[in-house]
Amino acid sequence: MDTIKEVIYNRKNLVITFLLCVVISFPVFFYRITEPVDGDFGSHVEYARFFLDNGFFEPIPKSHPVLQLMIIFIMRISGGFLGLYSSMLITQLLSYGLIGAAIYYWIGDGKEKNWEVWRVLAAISMTFLAPFMLLALKDGLFYYGYITMANYHNPTVNLLKPVAIFCMMLAEKALNKSENKLSLIAAGGLLTILSAGIKPNFILAFLPALGIVTIFLFFNKEKIDLKMIAFGFVLPGTLTLAIQYLFMYQAEETNTAIIWAPFLVESAFSNYLVIKFFLSTMFALHGLVIFRKQLISDKLLLLGWVMFVVGIFQNYFFAESGSSMLYGNFRWSGQIVLFLLTIIILRKAMRYFFSCNEGSLFTRASFASAYVLQVIGGVSYYIYCLTSMHYR
Repeated sequence: MDTIKEVIYNRKNLVITFLLCVVISFPVFFYRITEPVDGDFGSHVEYARFFLDNGFFEPIPKSHPVLQLMIIFIMRISGGFLGLYSSMLITQLLSYGLIGAAIYYWIGDGKEKNWEVWRVLAAISMTFLAPFMLLALKDGLFYYGYITMANYHNPTVNLLKPVAIFCMMLAEKALNKSENKLSLIAAGGLLTILSAGIKPNFILAFLPALGIVTIFLFFNKEKIDLKMIAFGFVLPGTLTLAIQYLFMYQAEETNTAIIWAPFLVESAFSNYLVIKFFLSTMFALHGLVIFRKQLISDKLLLLGWVMFVVGIFQNYFFAESGSSMLYGNFRWSGQIVLFLLTIIILRKAMRYFFSCNEGSLFTRASFASAYVLQVIGGVSYYIYCLTSMHYR
C-alpha cells in the first residue's frame, strides 16, 4: 500500500514540476515570440511557412526539420485555430515542461526528509540556470562569451534538451548493464535520430564521447551493453549525421563548410572569454573537485565529462565558413553538454550530501554557493530577456 501511495505521490509531483516549468517560462516566451525582438523564432516560422507554400524545405532546415514539422502539425490539428507563432509558443512551453519533468524523473526517489521538495526545486531551477554574469556590469553582455544553459531566443536548443536527457538516461543503462531489452535499444535509436533532427549538436558531442568511454570500459573489462551502444546510438547517429552533412555542406545553395577557427566566433562577440568560461562552469568545476576520485568509477560521470570536453572543444575551435560564420552554430555543442553535465553532477550531489550525508560544512557551503550564484545568474537573465528586445 505504501508503494502505491509513493507512486501516486511521485506522479503528482512530476505533474506539478511540469506545470510549474510551463507557468514560469510562459511570460518570457510569450514576450519573445509575440514581440519584435532579437531571436531565432521568426526565422524558424518562416522556414515552416516556406514549406507550406512550396512543399519542400530550404537547405538549412532540410537537414534538421523536426521543429518546423512540429509547429506545422500543431497548427493543422488545431484546424487552423492556432497560427505558426502560437504553435511555436506551445513547443517552447512543452519543451520547458518536459525538461523539468525529465530532470525530476532522472533524479530519482529518495527516503530522506524533504527529498521531494528538493527534487522539485532542483528540477525547476535547472530550467533557467545560467552563468553568474558578473561581467555584465562591465560589458553589458548576458549571453555572448558565456556558455549559457538557459536560452530564450533559440527554439531548437530548447526542444533538444528533453530529448538529450532521455538519451542520457538510456546511455546510463547501456554503460551499467551488459544487456538491455530490445525496446530500449529501439528507443535509443529513435531518440538519437530525433535529437539530430532537432539540432545535431548533442549527437556531435555525444557520439565521440560515448565511443571514447566505451573503448576505455571495454579494455578495462567492464560490463557494458555493446549491442545497445552500437545499434541504439552509434549506427543511427552516424547515419543521420552523414545525411545531414550532405544536405548542409554538400549542397550548392548553402556554400558553407566546417572550418578550423580557434576562438574566432566567441572573440568576435565578447572579450574576457577565460573569465566567462569559469563563471559559466563554476558549479560543474566544483563537482569535478568534489567527485574527482569517482570520475573513473562512475561511468555516467565519466561520460558527462568526456562529452563536456568534446562539446567545449567544438564550441571554441570550430566554425562555419561563408555568411554563416558568425551564426555560432557550434556554440550549441558547448551549451548542451554543460547543461547535461550540470544535471549529472546535481543528481550525484543530492545523493552525496542528502542520502550519504557526506562532505564537510565548508564543502557543502561552497558547492551550494556555486549553484546559488548560477541560479541568480539565471534569474537575472530571465528578467533581462523579459524586459529587453535583446538577448545578448
